[in-house]
Amino acid sequence: MIVVACFKWGSAFTADRVNLLFRAVRDRSSVDLSYVCLTDDPSGLDDFIEAKPIPEMGLKPENWRDGCWPKLSIFKPGLFPGAEAVIFIDLDMMVLADIAPFAERVKAMGDLHILREWNPFIYNVLPVAWRPYRGAQSALFGFRPGEMDYVFETFVAAPAAELKRAHNDQSYLTVAARKIHHWPPDWCVSFRRHCAWYWPLSLVFSPTRPRRARIVVFHGKPRPWDLVQPEGVRWGTSRKFGYKPVGWVLDYFRKYGFGAPEGTGKSG
Repeated sequence: MIVVACFKWGSAFTADRVNLLFRAVRDRSSVDLSYVCLTDDPSGLDDFIEAKPIPEMGLKPENWRDGCWPKLSIFKPGLFPGAEAVIFIDLDMMVLADIAPFAERVKAMGDLHILREWNPFIYNVLPVAWRPYRGAQSALFGFRPGEMDYVFETFVAAPAAELKRAHNDQSYLTVAARKIHHWPPDWCVSFRRHCAWYWPLSLVFSPTRPRRARIVVFHGKPRPWDLVQPEGVRWGTSRKFGYKPVGWVLDYFRKYGFGAPEGTGKSG
């Protein structure tokens, strides 16, 4: 069994975001998958999604708001009984192709598989191996249950001390994981770094749809739903922004987000 998991807590993300993500994953999958949302509110989730409570980690309220520390609870022993691999995906992602290769890589190699944090644009002229290492990026990672239990167990044994080791969850995984494998660089792209154009080209050219990438990662601004707003609504950062909906993102939302596709359960 392969589990695809996400987190949803508080009011920042709605059940619609979970449904959108998992509908896209299921539609493109070549293998049977189980879908789990770790959440404090399961209402509104599609019928094929299993809701589980977020494991307790001894976190203070501010740790839930700053740093995404609850993500580490995904490594709690016994949380995914019978699973061969778990693939975690943040809710602000676009899945464009089958994620089975991610799971097969995890099953074959073990340890923690995770995104490598991207470098600024200027480093694109260098091979990835020559670019400064900025640590892990936790928007997408995978592991074999049982192998990463030590991350959860170490943290819950002394939360206050462990919080001092890093400023957020992905920095913590960078230093706490015993062995890290990074996903192949052409499997995942950053929308902000690889798809969006700098101003003033952004006023002429629409963001590029990646041809080979399996997943588009949204970190910071914009988020995918920002790109389907009516014309005239500004999206993006100070140097990469636009005022029109992005066609290929809008198509994705029409297929998976504006009502349930046939066979995916109730509408979100």
